[in-house]
Amino acid sequence: MSVSVPVGHVDLEAAIGIGGASIAREVSGWGLGDIVPRMQLGWQNGDLAYTLWLQAVTPTGRYDPGFSPIIGLNRPGIDTGIAFTWTDTKWSMLQFNTAFGFTFNFENQATDYRTGNEFHFEWAIGREFGKGLILGVVGYDYRQVTGDSGPGATLGPFKSHVDAIGPALNYTTMVGKTPVIFDLRHYEEFNAKHRFEGNQTIGSVTVRF
Repeated sequence: MSVSVPVGHVDLEAAIGIGGASIAREVSGWGLGDIVPRMQLGWQNGDLAYTLWLQAVTPTGRYDPGFSPIIGLNRPGIDTGIAFTWTDTKWSMLQFNTAFGFTFNFENQATDYRTGNEFHFEWAIGREFGKGLILGVVGYDYRQVTGDSGPGATLGPFKSHVDAIGPALNYTTMVGKTPVIFDLRHYEEFNAKHRFEGNQTIGSVTVRF
């Protein structure tokens, strides 16, 4: 069982042009994200490990309707999936990770807007360099599988998608008798439709009890 408490910074810029005239706006800011409690169960079979998870997305993040530095989604959600990890412990020390998940979204009460359900696929390939240090490449593929709905969906049932790839670093160490995991990832997005396209850097610290 785990709880994730995210804090994020968002920098958004949008521009529109008609003929020779254009208008641009930019907003940025820090804020608390959506807290995610999670339950998972995993198994180890030689070099292969696999995990089932179920988690809830709680609307606790910074959110204001309009063009603002939105950190949270302001809607509840339930996410479930399965993940696999295979490590070549005999020769290359390469590690291959994949995760398949499905998210069920509920209505944003501030906008009367319900985002469609989503499929997401994450992957990571890394190599261990020294004890506890893994460097590699990560990516994700996101697909919205049902359309948006609700009174606030005045522009129709958008189905968005995006892909991303980037470098990653993972380091596991002991602080006293407690395992601590540091993770740093940078994603460059591409192939976006009906959503912003950009890049994001994610850092996390996991403490195991």
